[in-house]
Amino acid sequence: MHSVRSWSLVAIAIAFIHPAFAWGPDGHRTVGTLAGKLIAGSNAATQVQAILGNESLADVAVWADCAKGVNQSTFKYEHPGVYPECKIFETPAGEAAMEDFVRRNATNCPLKPGEEICHKQYHYTDVAIQHQTYLRGFVGTRDDDIVAAVIATTHVLKGDPAPAPFNIKDKAEALRLLVHYVGDLHQPQHVGAVYLDARGNEVNPDTGTFDPGTATRGGNSIIVKSTKKNLHATWDAVPVSLTPSHVTTAWVTSAHAIAPTSGSDFDWPKRWASQSVAQANLAMSTLRFGPQTGTHWTVVLPAGYSAKMSSIKKVQLTRGGARLAQLLQDIWP
Repeated sequence: MHSVRSWSLVAIAIAFIHPAFAWGPDGHRTVGTLAGKLIAGSNAATQVQAILGNESLADVAVWADCAKGVNQSTFKYEHPGVYPECKIFETPAGEAAMEDFVRRNATNCPLKPGEEICHKQYHYTDVAIQHQTYLRGFVGTRDDDIVAAVIATTHVLKGDPAPAPFNIKDKAEALRLLVHYVGDLHQPQHVGAVYLDARGNEVNPDTGTFDPGTATRGGNSIIVKSTKKNLHATWDAVPVSLTPSHVTTAWVTSAHAIAPTSGSDFDWPKRWASQSVAQANLAMSTLRFGPQTGTHWTVVLPAGYSAKMSSIKKVQLTRGGARLAQLLQDIWP
């Protein structure tokens, strides 16, 4: 259930990090909690309840990551009791639903050697931080990346079929996925990526000939020296102050103040991704990386970086909650 992008890196990654979700379960639940409070009393809230029943947006925010507990060969759920946030789905029917989703979204996308199965690729894109926008065609963008995933789930919730290569069976599955994917879209390391040469110098993969060896896989291949965690996992974690139990009235008010996104809602994910690329640039541009050793690089986080991360994380979680609410209210006005 790691965020690691390549199966060839799994063994190495396990040596450095504990299992982690994108944003961590608390971060995703915070996005769901904010959105739930923002749509309270609206038609969108009524529609959400009709689809989810007794489950809340915060409850289902981790479903797409819990589905990573399904073995990609046997299509059997293998982690009952390991992750407390997944307990709600660990019933015979719940596990069968996750297994069915993974089975339908295992090999339906163009897979290159060494890549994860399709549904795991839905969670991210890797736009170089030298860019200020998300633009299809940049290295790291795909037909099945996080931007396309948000668009696909929106289609299904509006009554359309899921565009290829996604296989989403119904609105219940689409809503569970959407809540999670909007959270992922606002995690800077899930959208913007640093590309490094063997000496640890930043390179732009869209200039000249792209060398796949420069990809850091959203920071999964960069080890933070002080903690031995990778940089991606460091950004996934949220401090206690940003967990769902700390979503105050004032925080909801600040989320409500987020300006609505203009234009078609099918264009919104691209615009949100562009903002996340800019945040990734802010998060990474001051870091200095060590030379490559094997398949990894190293970084020493400068003084004050933890506070900088917390500030960016709160901004992005707030935007994620506000935009999820906006999207739901656009789907169900």
